[in-house]
Amino acid sequence: MRYFAMLLSLLAIATVTAACGDYANSVTSDISVPQANGPNPQNLPNANTVPKPTPPGGYTVSPTPVVIQEVLVDPTGANAGNQFVELFNSSNYTVDVGGWMLTDGNSSHTFGYGFNIAPGDCVVIHLGASGTDSSTDQFSPSFAELQSTGSMALLRSGVDLVDFVEWGAGQQNYEGSADQIGEWTAGDFLQTAAEGLSYNYDGTANNSTAWTPKNSTPGQ
Repeated sequence: MRYFAMLLSLLAIATVTAACGDYANSVTSDISVPQANGPNPQNLPNANTVPKPTPPGGYTVSPTPVVIQEVLVDPTGANAGNQFVELFNSSNYTVDVGGWMLTDGNSSHTFGYGFNIAPGDCVVIHLGASGTDSSTDQFSPSFAELQSTGSMALLRSGVDLVDFVEWGAGQQNYEGSADQIGEWTAGDFLQTAAEGLSYNYDGTANNSTAWTPKNSTPGQ
């Protein structure tokens, strides 16, 4: 009787073992090991084929698409009292210049909150003159008269220099900052324009070679 009970126990253990083996085998057969797919086993996107956004248009030599495009100095000539600085948005998107500052280091003009320059448009800042501000014309009556030697800087948020030009001689206000970020070369300057002519920028470089004296064309 004892041997018979032991035999039944052995048969029960064998049955359970066989069942567990079948379960284990069924689980093993359901597991699929990830297969390598060439050099990219995780099928990550190829950086060379992922679509990239089209960069906006603009003057690639400047850190901002809004640049100083024209400056009329002429303190004693036919345009005395009509001095201006023209900014140009060379991109194909609207740029908010609210809080930006235009300064020669002595006087300044700060754009009001939310002031925008449309794509391909200009805004003329009339220095030392009064008038009604609009999207194309801004008036800065407290801006002192520009002299035959000087400079003009455009500061984003009134702090970060983004564009610069100087005329008559080097070492003018903000030259060091402009040289540091590659917006101008220290010691470089525009030769004094003839009476009645303004300085015009063509966007090809960050130095005097990109500027030419021409008849003034504010807003064009």
